[in-house]
Amino acid sequence: MNKKLLGSILGIGAIIAIGLGVFLSIKTKDIKSHIEQTLNEKLESFVQENGLITEWEPFSCSGIINIGCYSPKIVATDEEASFIFENMGVDIDSIDNASLQASFNIKNLKFEVTDLDENDNELKKNIALLSSFIPHKVKCDISLKQNDDKLAEDIQCTITANNATYQIQNVDTYQHESFKTQNIAQILQNAFMNEEESLHVDEYKYALNHLSFAMKDNGFSKDIYKYYELQSKMLGQPINQEGFEQSVGNMKMLLMLMLNTVREISGDNTYENETVKLVETFGDFVLGKNKEFAFTLKRKPDTQENFISLKQFLQEPYHSYLKDNFTFDITSK
Repeated sequence: MNKKLLGSILGIGAIIAIGLGVFLSIKTKDIKSHIEQTLNEKLESFVQENGLITEWEPFSCSGIINIGCYSPKIVATDEEASFIFENMGVDIDSIDNASLQASFNIKNLKFEVTDLDENDNELKKNIALLSSFIPHKVKCDISLKQNDDKLAEDIQCTITANNATYQIQNVDTYQHESFKTQNIAQILQNAFMNEEESLHVDEYKYALNHLSFAMKDNGFSKDIYKYYELQSKMLGQPINQEGFEQSVGNMKMLLMLMLNTVREISGDNTYENETVKLVETFGDFVLGKNKEFAFTLKRKPDTQENFISLKQFLQEPYHSYLKDNFTFDITSK
């Protein structure tokens, strides 16, 4: 998948975020039609500018108290593959001046290869194997709470593929003097959806509180072994457990080499021992020795919420910020 196709996927998500801002700022009986119009206008403009959205159906909003806005189908295609988003959109569960509860959903995601030769059985096997790693469902629960000059954000995503389930959680806080006089709608529109305001990113402060990632094996290691079998067959190499373990060992060595190279370039020795454990634990997960693999960045119990410039966090090395304030834990089951 090339960068332009990935940009298309992220762009669709941005369009939905804009629609969410419209929902929060319009308080009339025509709210659903306003959201639909905004979403579809933005999507049509994005389609014309991007060039990779080859097919799409308009967003439609329904509900009275809880409103959901969905597009039945959006297709992003490049020369190699297509991603088909079915029933993609957002549900608004609750909203007031100081808080928001919502969820972003892709209820079904399909992956198809362009110009597939139906007579090429080996290629079809490879594609079927690849498809098992690609998520087919995404659900992200979003919670925003405003208090004085701070906006607390908690995002929890469950991403489901055929052979694995991924869970990601990010808990953080934004700080800006203007938040004191703005409601959730105004904060979203001014701070996150206003292009001119984004130029003043250095005026915002940011504090990370918790970041976690977890994988659960639902056939992941078995599919990795199938991939090893296919590669070994193509190279004319013997296929056995010893060879598989050696292949995973080579992957671990390559991953450590890459991480060490990045560390040397940046001069960052943060979490050096934890990084070694991370690679080893992930290697065991790939081999099927562990069925669950997770890592967590969690604020130390004796530290307070520590704000730094958002621009600094996004653009400059921030390993000292992490080392001073967070523990890095790796777990497996």
